[in-house]
Amino acid sequence: MFNQLETDHSLYHIDEDHINQFKNLAAKWQTIFPDFQSKCMNALDSWAIILNSWFFLKSHQENNLFLNSSKAMHYSINIFLMEELKKIQIIRKIIERNDDNLFYFVAFQLGKAIDLWAYNIVVQSDTADLLEQMFQQPYFLAHLNDDLLSSDTAFHKDQTRAIKIIAQAIRTQNCFRIAVHSAVYSALDMYESPKI
Repeated sequence: MFNQLETDHSLYHIDEDHINQFKNLAAKWQTIFPDFQSKCMNALDSWAIILNSWFFLKSHQENNLFLNSSKAMHYSINIFLMEELKKIQIIRKIIERNDDNLFYFVAFQLGKAIDLWAYNIVVQSDTADLLEQMFQQPYFLAHLNDDLLSSDTAFHKDQTRAIKIIAQAIRTQNCFRIAVHSAVYSALDMYESPKI
């Protein structure tokens, strides 16, 4: 499924070389990390979560890799979560390692952990209708749909609702930080163990 990713799936300014670098890593580590199916998104968008997590980590080491501001305004929930990740010390320590393979391991585990965390938060808040919307259309390609670009569309309203729910959970609970730490430690254990 990762082979179907395109530059448009990225929240960062990237080119074909960047996307191919990610696909090569995904192919290299496919035996350790087979397909990933998000609880919140369709299969291709599930891989786009990992792609964007990898670029998030990598962007702190490459000056020419930065967020696409026109996409950022459409994916406010993702930008919010990236800002929250930056505040967590273990993420800063991973970034200091500057290792694309390690970044891939962490991105995969982070993608899975944050997806499950967000799913549980949304379900507990009785706003499961948000999840239904995510499966109805390609999420990371929504910026290509002119009908979704208006700020009064359901897509943008859902983003705003999701941020309120998730921000409240982050500020009143410790479960986001716990999920991130668990994902990073799991990734480190897998990365540092002997590989067959």
